[in-house]
Amino acid sequence: MSRVAVVIDGLLVQAEPDWTVLEAARSAGVEIPTLCHHERTGTEGICRLCMVEVAGRMEPACATRVRPGMVVNTRGAAVEQLRRTVLELVALETNVEYDDELSGWMEEYGADPTRWGEPLAGRRQRKPLADNPFFVREYDKCYNCRRCLDACGEGIQGVWALAFTGRGAEAGVTTTFDLELAEAGCIFCGNCVEVCPTGALVPLEELRAAKGGPS
Repeated sequence: MSRVAVVIDGLLVQAEPDWTVLEAARSAGVEIPTLCHHERTGTEGICRLCMVEVAGRMEPACATRVRPGMVVNTRGAAVEQLRRTVLELVALETNVEYDDELSGWMEEYGADPTRWGEPLAGRRQRKPLADNPFFVREYDKCYNCRRCLDACGEGIQGVWALAFTGRGAEAGVTTTFDLELAEAGCIFCGNCVEVCPTGALVPLEELRAAKGGPS
C-alpha cells in the first residue's frame, strides 16, 4: 500500500496509511509530548497534551490518523497555550514532584499551576495502599492517564482487576468494587507497574532499596 504524504512543521513526511500523526511526527524526529499514550496498552486521546493544529482545528496526535495532504503544526501559540494549561491542571490535582519528564515539560512550556489557585485536595490526599507483597499504590501521584486500567484490561492482560471511580478532582483509579487487589482478581503480572509513567505504582523492592533495607 502506498504511503501518505503529510506535512509536519514544514517537513514532508511519507507516512504509512495506518499511522497516527504522533507516529508520523516521531518518524521525522518531531517530538510531541504525551501523558496517556502507550503503544502496548492502546491508551490514547485522554490527556490532550499531544494536541496539534490541523487546518485550524486542534486534534489529538495520538488518536488522529494521517490523511493525504494533511498539514500539521505541532507548535505555535495556540498549541503551546493548550499544553501549558493541561500541564497546570495536572499539577494542580496531582503530586508531580517525582515525575521528572512532566516537570521538564512544565519548565519548557512555562506552566504555572499557582495561577489557578491552591492545589486541589482530591487525589493529593489519597493514602498509599500496600495490600500485596509486590508493589505499593501511591495514588496521590496518579494523574489518571488510564494506562494501568488498559494494561489490566483489554490492552494486555484481560483481567480487569482495576477500575475507575469518582468525578472531577475526586476521580481516580481503584480496584473492582474497591476490593484489595488479590480479591479483585489481580494476578500480579506487573504490567500495570511497567506502564505507569508517574511512580504511582512502586515495586516494594525499589522502596526497600531506596530506604537502604533488604531486597
